[in-house]
Formats: sequence, C-alpha cells, structure tokens
Amino acid sequence: MKRMILPAALLSLFAFCVGGTASAQRMQEIVATETIELRAEQARTFTLDQPVARFSLSVEDIAQVIPETDRVFTIRGLKAGRVMMTAYAADGQVVHRSNIIVDQTQGLVKIYRADVKDYVGFFCTSRSCGRADPDAKPLPYGATPEAQQRSEGSSAAPPRESR
Repeated sequence: MKRMILPAALLSLFAFCVGGTASAQRMQEIVATETIELRAEQARTFTLDQPVARFSLSVEDIAQVIPETDRVFTIRGLKAGRVMMTAYAADGQVVHRSNIIVDQTQGLVKIYRADVKDYVGFFCTSRSCGRADPDAKPLPYGATPEAQQRSEGSSAAPPRESR
C-alpha cells in the first residue's frame, strides 16, 4: 500500500509543478478607442450611446469627469498631463475608454500689421505673454519681410515698385 501512495504523491507533485493549478494568461495592453484634447481650465461635454454608472481616471489630478445624466458628461482639464478615462455600466462592463490629453493654459496670439501680410506671434497665459519665436528679429516699423530678406542677402530680386 505504501508503495502505491508514494509514486502517486510524487506524480501529483510533478504535475502540480509542471502544469500549475491554472494556466497563466499573457498580459494584454488596454487601449483607448479615442483621444480627447483640451486645455487646462477648459471644459467639454460629451454623450455616450449607453448609460454609464461610474467613471474611472488613471490619474485623478489631471482632469475631472462630471456626470450630467447617465449618458452625458463633462470633462474639465485641471492641469497639463495625460490620463485614461474608463466609463462603466451598472453591471461593471466597460462602456467606453478614452485618452485625455490636457495642454497648458496658453495660446498663440498673432498681432498683424495693416501694411504687412505677416504677424508677430506671442504665447500667452492668463498671467503673461512671451515671444513665440524669441530668436526671430522683430521687423522695424515700416519694414516689410521682403526688405528684411534683401538686407540679409538671401534674396537677389530687385525692389518692388509701389503703385
């Protein structure tokens, strides 16, 4: 009897070590179906086809999701960064996934002059503005981009006559 139990125990131990109790699955990346881009302090409202019971964000302080109804929600950018949002139905099934990209609260401001078809660009925040291209030389008042190119030697064209 002992001779039968020992081989059976060894066989069971070998099967456990080789096969394990459950087969392991490979890890799969969860990908979002779309990307939502907004600026910090900006809010955008969206709608889904299915009712949503709750939202989950991979990082809490980048964006805020505000449910309006079970199908309408607003996303508000809090600070610059990226986050994945997952919407769940009441039964726990995933309804939707989106990447949310929040950019800085700044924008390009273009200042045009009436006599020139060119602009000087500034990036502005709620507190200040700075040159969009700090290495670019500003045009002297009354100068045109063509005249500046000729003075730098990059254009050999004759001067244009005014009509």
